[in-house]
Amino acid sequence: MSVWVNALDRLSKKISAHSFEMWVRPVELVALEPDRLILRAPTETNRTWFEKHYLAPIRDLIREETGREYALVVEPPPAGASASPVAARFEPPPAPLAPLAPLAPLAAERTFTSAPLGSQAPLSASGLNPRYLFESFVAGPSNQLAYAAARAVATAEAPRYNPLFLWGAAGVGKTHLLHAIGNEILRVRPDARVLYLSVERFINEYVHAVRTQTMHDFRTRFREGCDVILLDDVQYISAKEATQEELFHTFNELHSREHLVVLSADRKPHEIQDIHERLRTRFGWGLTADIEPPELEVRIAILRKKAEQEGVFLDSDVAYFIADQVKSNVRELEGALVRLLAFASLSGSTITLEFARKTLLGALARPATTITTDNIIRAVAEYYSVKVADLLSERRPKNIVLPRAVAMYLAYKHTGRSYPELSTDFKKNDHTTIRSANLKIKVRLEHDTSLRGEIQSLEAKILR
Repeated sequence: MSVWVNALDRLSKKISAHSFEMWVRPVELVALEPDRLILRAPTETNRTWFEKHYLAPIRDLIREETGREYALVVEPPPAGASASPVAARFEPPPAPLAPLAPLAPLAAERTFTSAPLGSQAPLSASGLNPRYLFESFVAGPSNQLAYAAARAVATAEAPRYNPLFLWGAAGVGKTHLLHAIGNEILRVRPDARVLYLSVERFINEYVHAVRTQTMHDFRTRFREGCDVILLDDVQYISAKEATQEELFHTFNELHSREHLVVLSADRKPHEIQDIHERLRTRFGWGLTADIEPPELEVRIAILRKKAEQEGVFLDSDVAYFIADQVKSNVRELEGALVRLLAFASLSGSTITLEFARKTLLGALARPATTITTDNIIRAVAEYYSVKVADLLSERRPKNIVLPRAVAMYLAYKHTGRSYPELSTDFKKNDHTTIRSANLKIKVRLEHDTSLRGEIQSLEAKILR
């Protein structure tokens, strides 16, 4: 028994507490035999996930501790157990639900919110969408810091982190949090002057002011007419020299008045290319918080909460199936649910796992993408603002070492080429350089959340 307990204790220190409680803790030791451990998972979903992700690590931990090789066998769950372990958190409604009403046609890509899928709440004069609230944002390990920071700046009387800079790949919830901050501030302080806009709109309004000679009105509005400014997608200000100058002075004026500035982008401030250094440094003055793609458990929670808001009980196995298919983008996740509910409504069908498979597999399938080492090297060079030639050289300056290792890691992971083949691609004489870089990045990813975010952003670009 101690062999199993010790292995679990060591594994719990290597993975997140959330994942451990969700997928590992429910698995029980049934019998300890001389050469094998008999285990049992409470559900088939739990069993599948455990075998795929944790069986081999536990076997390795037991071998390290005992010096012996044990086989691990996971028995099928007891008869009648089919729900996922997440089901316990979402009790089904006490009475049968009414048949689904027909849904209006919807776009597949929408941000997860609390409003019904068929509704479109109008934007207020502040540019805020009243549907995007903290209460409708599903928080988890992937967005915990950003969510907590957003809550903090929305409830503090004086700016606590100024500016707050949120960054992450498309569709992970940045825009939702910006709107939630503004809506919460207006709830607490109805007289606050809050303005949300995308940087594209800021650019367009600046250009219009220049053309119509109304720069005084433009500057009065942004520098004196708001207490809080929420600026989305600031990476698009890249190479816009005149607009950067205007934003620089606007930022300075707001910051000197202790007015809150919240910014979002798809990368960290120092990774945004072609912007003035003085503007880049100001973006990083306060708190920078990243948002990673949501974990499986969070994706399941999003789906279950959204379905509940629609008055539909979504079976846990169906939620698991969708969440397992859509891994990186909350917009895609919601789009899949929109499609499923619409098909069920129009056909009068019950939403079962089989129905979900038939309805969604074709829509979720992605065309095969040819990924080459050259594509990866170019993407990494662009992301880190370095030259391709430097990545392929023997030079080892500080700003090249990490990007080069990342490129080697991604090439080994996604191209299917061997270490010797990759050594040729990277113009190296010894393939151990590739192997060493791959292992180095793997180790760092276990504890370096910032690097994990960078890798995920690069993979989103390479695999799209």
